[in-house]
Amino acid sequence: MWKNHKGTAKSTFRKKALKLYGYACECCGIKMCEWHHLISKSKDPKHWIILCPTCHSVITRRFIKVNSRDDIQRNLVPFIKKLYQDLRFNLGNDSVYI
Repeated sequence: MWKNHKGTAKSTFRKKALKLYGYACECCGIKMCEWHHLISKSKDPKHWIILCPTCHSVITRRFIKVNSRDDIQRNLVPFIKKLYQDLRFNLGNDSVYI
C-alpha cells in the first residue's frame, strides 16, 4: 500500500513509525496502514501518525483538522465513529459494528 520505493529515506522513516506506533490505525484500529505527517515532511517521529486509508483520507481531504497526536482522539475518533455508525461488517456468525 505504500507509494514510495524500497530503500528510500521515507521507507526508513515509515519502518520507524510502524515500530513506534504499531501496525494498526491509531484512530480505528484497522490493520491496513498508511504513514501520515502531522507536520509536512517532518523527520521528527512525534509528528507522525499511522492511519488506515479511510482515516487518512478524512485528514488529507480536510474534513477534520488534526495538528497533534491529541487531535486524533479529540477530533478524528468522534468523526470516524459518526461516519461509521450505521456500517456493519458480517464476519461469519459474528457481526462487528464500528
